[in-house]
Amino acid sequence: MWRRAKSVYPCLIGARHRESQSACGGLSLEAGAQAPHPVTDPAHSRNDLHMTDMTHAHLTDRSVLRAHGADMRDLLQRLVTGNLDAVAPGHAVYSLLLTPQGKFLFDFFMVTDPGDETAVLIDCAKGRATDLRKRLTMYKLRADAAFDDVSADYAVLASWGDGSPDGGHAGSFVDPRTPLLGTRVIMPVGDVDAMPFVGPEAYRAHAVSLGVPDGALDIGADKDFPIECNLDLLNGIDFKKGCFVGQEVASRTHRKGKARKRLVVADVDGPTPDAGSDVMMGDAKVGSVAGSADAQVLALVFLDRVAKARGVAAQAGDAALTLKVPPYAAFSLEDNSESENA
Repeated sequence: MWRRAKSVYPCLIGARHRESQSACGGLSLEAGAQAPHPVTDPAHSRNDLHMTDMTHAHLTDRSVLRAHGADMRDLLQRLVTGNLDAVAPGHAVYSLLLTPQGKFLFDFFMVTDPGDETAVLIDCAKGRATDLRKRLTMYKLRADAAFDDVSADYAVLASWGDGSPDGGHAGSFVDPRTPLLGTRVIMPVGDVDAMPFVGPEAYRAHAVSLGVPDGALDIGADKDFPIECNLDLLNGIDFKKGCFVGQEVASRTHRKGKARKRLVVADVDGPTPDAGSDVMMGDAKVGSVAGSADAQVLALVFLDRVAKARGVAAQAGDAALTLKVPPYAAFSLEDNSESENA
């Protein structure tokens, strides 16, 4: 248990996490399902924290952009894969910006600015924030829209584990990718007191254990397709919202209902293989390592090849791998029915 003097970091995952597990068989959300809204109860005191088994991270590898202007929402609605109409106080949207050919470029969260509900805060990877801002600015032409880097003013925090959903913060939200990831909050840096935070490495390990990729680390910009990286299963694409850059290719794959490649998580027995290492099953190359944390890796694999080599041990470099379907997904590694028409 910890205390803070000025404002309280929300621990909202407990009840919603259990509800999600019950609704999803303890494992996953249906593809395209929306993550639940955060629990906020003004009756609870912001200083009355009853937390157990919670982990809190200060995500210093994240930046915050502020999108504003009379035409901003219409502009973003035409560009990104997320639905701006779903962005509301306390409810974030996970979204992507793709190339016209439908390949991945950026992923980020969009949430209402608590200080100005006409504006949107964008939680994005720190190392790619400048490029994202340039790309969005390039698209705006004469539209009344601006994208300011306000990272010096805001911090991004995350919390996960079992705990009581007491209190809240205006910039908090349940992670829209899967509630298994916990909650996030964007708050002014002045509100972040000396708390027992872990660093972004711990959050990275948590995400990798769930098979959730980091767009800046695990997905090749202008190389990989979002559906192959499970971003459709993580609510990263709203196929009902209308136009977005790269929609034609993404929608075509979605309509087929098949994906030849998918991202899986694997336990590692041996030295952790580098990103890009081949994943082998016998003499067959079935995929490649996308990224790693602790003793687990994310791997992009061909489902039909894995199914064909069923029973053969997987390895990458000198390490043995145990391939697993992420808990939010429903595809199979034991047959190739998902990929037969891809």
